Amino acid sequence: MKLNLNNKVALVTGGSRGIGKAICFALAAEGVKVGVNFSSSKSKAEEVVKAIGDKYGVKSVAIKGDISEGKDILTLFKTMERDLGPVDILVNNAAYCPSGPISSYTRKEWDRTFSINVTGAFLASQEFVKRLRLRRAKGKIVNIASQAAFLGSTSGHLPYDSSKGALVSMTRAIAREVAEEGINVNAIAPGMVMTEMVAGIWEKKKDFYLSRIPMKRIAQPEEVASVAVFLASDAASFMTGTTLDVTGGLMMR
Repeated sequence: MKLNLNNKVALVTGGSRGIGKAICFALAAEGVKVGVNFSSSKSKAEEVVKAIGDKYGVKSVAIKGDISEGKDILTLFKTMERDLGPVDILVNNAAYCPSGPISSYTRKEWDRTFSINVTGAFLASQEFVKRLRLRRAKGKIVNIASQAAFLGSTSGHLPYDSSKGALVSMTRAIAREVAEEGINVNAIAPGMVMTEMVAGIWEKKKDFYLSRIPMKRIAQPEEVASVAVFLASDAASFMTGTTLDVTGGLMMR
């Protein structure tokens, strides 16, 4: 299977940890030059950049930016073009996930969740499409959604679940608009993945979660990353507007 990713340029939001970090490594393994976006964890992003250089010999760069801010989005793309070249692949991975019952959430928490998980993905996608159109170039957008967009969560993540549902809808809407231009827009809906965000919840309710997952385990970040690489590649050239489930059978559609 030909992926044809060598020397492509990818921007991965929230690329310093968890699924985003795994995606950065997986893309670099295919020869992709990667922009590792972070909002606060500079040292972690720089560790990812160093590891990519040491292991794969591929150029990458750590780029600070709040994706919910338009001015930061512009800076991200300008920095990418200056240091790595025009962006071919956008992975909207950055996310925020507060926990609690519906009665506990403040409007501020709700708004912050949507500003990162939905508005951030919109702003990044908007700028990416603008730049692709100026270049008359094809491109790939991969949105990291969640099974919670379809099933809801069982551990109190109403704003997160709702925002991921919006991200799935956004994926389809953008895909329909840009399909004729050779821009593919797809999403991934992971189930539980062993990341820093999930580790605490997993330890508290491990038996419950295992009872719901037919494969009787949760995913490693690399198992989501491999699907992201596929969607970013020429191998997925006739796929757009779809959401691929990576849930170990938790969600079968």
